[in-house]
Amino acid sequence: MPMGGIPAIRQRMALLALATYLSAVATGGVAQSEPARLAVVIGNQDYAGIDDLANAKRDAERFSAMLRDLGFTVFDGYNLDRQGFEDLLRASILNVTEGAEIVFFYAGHGIQIGRRNYLLPTDVAFESVYDLPVESVTLDRVIEVLSARGKVHVAIIDACRDNPFPDKVLAGNLDASLFETKSGFDVFQTPLNSLVAFSTAPGMVAFDGNGNENSPYTAAIVNAVSAEPERDILSVFAQVRKAVYNATDGKQVPWESSTLVQPFHFGRTIEAPVVMSSEVVVPVPDSGGSTRQVAAQDFPSEVTLPVSYDRQIDLGPALAVALGQSALPSISITTVPNDGLVSVRADGLMYRPVLSERRATERSASLRDQFSVTVQTNGAEVPITVLLEMEVNACDLAAGDALDPGSVGFYRLPNEIEVDYALEVCQAAVEADPDEGRFSYQLGRAQQAAGQLHKSFLSFQTAVTQGHIRALNGTGRFLISKRIDHQATGIPQNAAGALALYEKGIEAGDPFAMHSKGLHFLRNGQDSIEREMGFELMDRAAELGHTYSMNELGIYFLKKDTDHFLPERGLRYLQASAARQDIYGYYNLGYVEANGLNGDKNLDAAYRWYLKASDGGHPFGPSTLARMIRRGDVPGQGNADALVWYDEGLSRGDGWGGVNAARMVLKGEGAPADVPAALIRLAKARHLSNEKAAAAALEGLQGHSAQDLAKATQLLLRDMGADVAVDGAIGPATRRVLATMAAEANLQSPANSRLSELETVARIYWAKSPTRPDLF
Repeated sequence: MPMGGIPAIRQRMALLALATYLSAVATGGVAQSEPARLAVVIGNQDYAGIDDLANAKRDAERFSAMLRDLGFTVFDGYNLDRQGFEDLLRASILNVTEGAEIVFFYAGHGIQIGRRNYLLPTDVAFESVYDLPVESVTLDRVIEVLSARGKVHVAIIDACRDNPFPDKVLAGNLDASLFETKSGFDVFQTPLNSLVAFSTAPGMVAFDGNGNENSPYTAAIVNAVSAEPERDILSVFAQVRKAVYNATDGKQVPWESSTLVQPFHFGRTIEAPVVMSSEVVVPVPDSGGSTRQVAAQDFPSEVTLPVSYDRQIDLGPALAVALGQSALPSISITTVPNDGLVSVRADGLMYRPVLSERRATERSASLRDQFSVTVQTNGAEVPITVLLEMEVNACDLAAGDALDPGSVGFYRLPNEIEVDYALEVCQAAVEADPDEGRFSYQLGRAQQAAGQLHKSFLSFQTAVTQGHIRALNGTGRFLISKRIDHQATGIPQNAAGALALYEKGIEAGDPFAMHSKGLHFLRNGQDSIEREMGFELMDRAAELGHTYSMNELGIYFLKKDTDHFLPERGLRYLQASAARQDIYGYYNLGYVEANGLNGDKNLDAAYRWYLKASDGGHPFGPSTLARMIRRGDVPGQGNADALVWYDEGLSRGDGWGGVNAARMVLKGEGAPADVPAALIRLAKARHLSNEKAAAAALEGLQGHSAQDLAKATQLLLRDMGADVAVDGAIGPATRRVLATMAAEANLQSPANSRLSELETVARIYWAKSPTRPDLF
């Protein structure tokens, strides 16, 4: 059944999911081997602003324990606030492998708004009608993102208690329609091969349980699964329904919605340890030159394995060497690792770490874990403790991306990449492991930061062919970008191809792809349905903590003279972005303060936000600071300070920074008047992406003498390392240098015109030192 008041969008998304799955089945893309098993369990009980619950935490703890006993990797969180929800979901997404079986369990407050269901973090506070997207978590989105790469998905919701916000109306859709909050949950459409189970029927209220007991629903599930873990899930919930009905005297009837096309069993074992089939006997020379078998006492009680940190690590070769063997002997797992999974399989000893998102702050890092094994030798069993010393690849630390489902969790934001170092270590990583898609992608990030746009594009393309999900978004952004010179970079322009790549990323649950396609539809949608789809995608990404989407949605609702100018709504998104240390969030809050969109203007606060954004690498922050200084809004600073900021803005790709700096230099404001220096700034601004700034730059270039234009050309050529005289006369030598440099940049030689020559050399300048599209 469609939900959220946007039936056309939900139908499109559901049909797309169905087509994707059927296509995968037809081509053998759905894994047939035993899948990994992952669970996300949340128990929210102690709320800051609404009534606490009696047993939600206890319910989640009991459910977590049961799943761990059944072999699930469990990501559990208790009393999570909004950002805690984000962090847990991001960590779980990072660990989802293709074809995984996934269980999601939530106990806590939940409400229905419109035709949609929402889970409530412990710090929920609906102070504004526009607080819904930043104060709650949308249930169907959680299910969609967790099931994107999974094979089977089961969601169990024990959350239909009394409505803690009975008198609230909130806006959830793009058109800001207001909906009353309701108790219970509503029916909604689930992804293919999934089951969503609710503690009670649609619109009804569930019991929380008494005192130190579990809720009737959780208790019934745990009892049923514990008694018969191999039982089919549909049969389990039939039993649970009956048990809850009886326990509540018919007042509570659990309800499920299933699109399962294959069986699911809680007790199904996966990656079951396989003891090596036969003991390996390794000849070892003795003092007399003969050989003897390895005795139990010859094995160490503890070994340390230095290995490279990865999403999955074959420990077999390293352990065999540490044990002095030519091959891995017969072993079994005695105790499990603290921070990962380990299994003995016919093809080796495999370790898979539990990944988490971590901001990379250093150039080197190592992680540790340990477990124990039993070696079987000569009829004896030898216990051995295995200590893992895992070195994180320098490329992962230098250029890993946030929210990247194919990474190992370490990340840097674009403005945090140390360009030269990242290039060096990621090139080395690719050479050492040319088939690893994440290294190709991370090299592409480093190359993009260095302005090597064509190389970056090729690296992203390579990563796409290697199956790296995030590279779909990186490649698509290049294809659709209006901020790069496609001719000079040799990167094709193909909006349709970009959208197709985004769609593949969305199918795999990548929030960056959701943002990119959502942004395109929100800005360029042909009708209200496409614009609503754009909002839906970006709101999904924002719910996972994707600050780009928070900023774009914030600005969307802050555009004056539009039918969607809702400053209070926009501010909610921007505050959420700034709370996550995003430079655009800082900048946009400066805009709010400077324009009084949050009440009276506060220029001091605006300056602080703009400065914080500029210090972080924001491309427009410097010019905005310069304009504040020029207006006299920053006490103690004058024209010289403004000119420095305008030039910094131009260097980051802000065309207005160049235009305004040129106008100052022509008037001798902030620096001595210098016509050629001003013309260089205008020529650079002429070939940046802001069309209005480019038009103003072209106008400013008109009417100047041939000598000043020629001198500007020569000065800029010299600045790029050319050996030309600066005499204000373009002769054959200068033209030859200019033609050679234009050819190297894939540009045509200029016409025999001083203005054409200056414009061409400015394009060469940006081709050699391009702005960073990853910061726009």
